[in-house]
Amino acid sequence: MLKNLDSKSRIVSLVMLVLSLALILTACGGSSNPPQKQADSKFGGNLISTELGDPKTFNPIMAQETSSSNIFEGYIFESLITVNGKTTELEPGLAKSWSANDDGTVWTFKLRKDVKWNDGEEFSAEDVIFTYNVIYDEDIPTSTRDVLTIGGQKIKVEKVDKYTVKMTLPQPFAPFLRQQPPIIPKHKLYQAWQNGEFKEKWGIDTDPAKIVGTGPFIIANYKPGERIVMEGNPHYWQETESGKKYPYVKRWVREIVDSTETQVLKFEQQKVDFILVPNKDYRRLKKKSEQENNKYQLVNAGPTFSSNFVVFNMNPRNPELDKKPWKLDWFTNLHFRRAVAHAVDRETITEQVFAGLATPQWSPVSKPNQQFLNEDVQKYHYDLDKARAELKEGGFSWNEQEQLVGPNGHRVEFNFVTNAGNKDREAMLNIIANDLTALGMKIHTTPIEFNKMVKQLTSEWNYDAILIGFTGSIEPNVGANV
Repeated sequence: MLKNLDSKSRIVSLVMLVLSLALILTACGGSSNPPQKQADSKFGGNLISTELGDPKTFNPIMAQETSSSNIFEGYIFESLITVNGKTTELEPGLAKSWSANDDGTVWTFKLRKDVKWNDGEEFSAEDVIFTYNVIYDEDIPTSTRDVLTIGGQKIKVEKVDKYTVKMTLPQPFAPFLRQQPPIIPKHKLYQAWQNGEFKEKWGIDTDPAKIVGTGPFIIANYKPGERIVMEGNPHYWQETESGKKYPYVKRWVREIVDSTETQVLKFEQQKVDFILVPNKDYRRLKKKSEQENNKYQLVNAGPTFSSNFVVFNMNPRNPELDKKPWKLDWFTNLHFRRAVAHAVDRETITEQVFAGLATPQWSPVSKPNQQFLNEDVQKYHYDLDKARAELKEGGFSWNEQEQLVGPNGHRVEFNFVTNAGNKDREAMLNIIANDLTALGMKIHTTPIEFNKMVKQLTSEWNYDAILIGFTGSIEPNVGANV
């Protein structure tokens, strides 16, 4: 991450503001003891950052993409339990403590009594129960339901009193605490849910004043394609030792840009205060950051839980299948997918795309996740000869022009897309496509708008292959529905 050091009137103390953002994410929620109040620092100032593309929704139950959840997760909406961003331990959030019976099937959560929604209404057990009721409603298309369904059964959520909730699991379930959903306000959304209108609530055309959460920020203004303006929630419950309410930042402007190149340009022009450094710019910006009197600082935050991966369309509901049904035969062929795995040149991608700052990932669990990482798994190293052998075993062959032909006699040709504006993924897409071409495939690479790509992937199903990323977390089960 890069941060400007002389943003002048916009920021009182950027270092403390950036630190305060970390505290917002980590100190709200290991032990079931309340978090320690933080010492006072400087309050005030504006923070300016960038987002790649517009959100798709402001409804946390409906969100399925990071373009949406990055805006509000932890900032507008909070969960009963949070994760310390540094230690990865569980910490109290909206619940000040929790306990379980001996076999871990009955959990009791004690809620905070000092929490209000940002419209001044009181937070209570009713909101928790309402949130789970919405999630378990089969008419609501939410990905959260999958990870909160245990052995095919729901969690029973009951109100003990105004500030106590009991949850009974159908069986012991280790991921339970790390999968607590964002809590939504019953007083604002219950009627819409009853009327069958919940799916339409809090879209991006909603008046920001109507979006109500318990988090440290409220959405003050949103202009599609331009910016999202967030301001401190005057009712936020967490405070410093002297009783000052978080957040430190008075106003947070999140400018919407079309590419990582624009992010870097705005940063170097000192129009934004921090960015995540694109890998292709790392060496250049690192050198500049070391120069005398330079005005920004490079911070190494360590490896992320994020991963990039290729997904093939194996969905029999693909509306395009009636035109080319043989594509489903290719993508569901295990040898075909093994061949593609051998055709991914991870070393070249690491060096050319990520400036050497990446690591191959051989399972759904990412490198920094020491709690669950298992290195003893099957590894598909880059080897085009092994890729050809897998294809041959899968019934594929090559014609006189060295074009790859499937078992059904059709040349292997398909579309391969990723999200436009993400230059790292666009570069990865081209590297992978070149090696697939070397195997005799005909690949059409097309970067498209991120939310359009997500829609194809999750609801329209009319794609061939997609290169996309998953932010991931410590708990692997949160990606079970992926």
